[in-house]
Amino acid sequence: MHLSSRIRLFLSYSVDWTILILFSIKEVQTVSNGLLVVVLVIPYLAIVVGNLLFNFRNWWDLHASLLGLTAVYSASGSFVQFVRVTVGRPRPDFIARCIPAAGSANSPFFGLTNITICQSTDSAFIKDGMRSFFSGHAILSAAGLGFMSLYWAGKLHLFNRQAYTYKVWLVFSPLVLSIWVCLTRVADRRHHWNDVATGFIIGLLFTYIVYRQFYPPLGDPECNVPFPPRITMTEDERTRHESSSMRLPTRRPGWMRLGGSSRNAAPGAELESLGFLTTPFDSRLFLSSSKLFQALCL
Repeated sequence: MHLSSRIRLFLSYSVDWTILILFSIKEVQTVSNGLLVVVLVIPYLAIVVGNLLFNFRNWWDLHASLLGLTAVYSASGSFVQFVRVTVGRPRPDFIARCIPAAGSANSPFFGLTNITICQSTDSAFIKDGMRSFFSGHAILSAAGLGFMSLYWAGKLHLFNRQAYTYKVWLVFSPLVLSIWVCLTRVADRRHHWNDVATGFIIGLLFTYIVYRQFYPPLGDPECNVPFPPRITMTEDERTRHESSSMRLPTRRPGWMRLGGSSRNAAPGAELESLGFLTTPFDSRLFLSSSKLFQALCL
């Protein structure tokens, strides 16, 4: 067979989409729906734990981050369900789900057939086989874990021109987990590769749009601080709020890292550099609080 004939033969099969849905059914999925729920809960836990440990309980920041994560889950989940039901692309294992009767052929009038040729009696299983485009696992994992990556990138000041390797690892590790979830969908023959790629890209797009509704861009010096509340408070309300709760400064030089040497720094300067003080430091208040804490421990 000449090379040109082989090329023509390959091209004739490349446009035949039926060869893409002839795979067998894999009963046990690598990432089941239950495991996907666990993966989607990870960003919630990471945000809550990170806020309580390193943000000194900034409740507005916690509210903004959790609201943004919930919003991106809601938007991406609703969009993927609408598209999958509307498009109805068969999964790679659709023929194995349908089990068409022997001798089945397309209609002589329009060249199309329907679900009546399937011998399988599980209609829900067959309908699920026509929801391949695009991957729900891909868009949800990219949305949730991508939001966590952006959240960490802002808190760590990833683009502050200080090359800290641990920041890059922390920021991109959630995306690596999301990519692994996407690859399992192709390996389990649940989606075509372009279904997964489309879901992953759209999930990241939703993530960035929602993240920017609550936080400034990552290149901003205050990228770790969420936008202020849209509802403005009066001076009396602001005074009562500030006196009854601890808040973070609007500008912090670093996060999880004390800039410079603290050997000769005063206690107030050290705490302020860590982001734990918003008002001028009073050493007497700090010493009295320390003595009270020691008395309680004893």
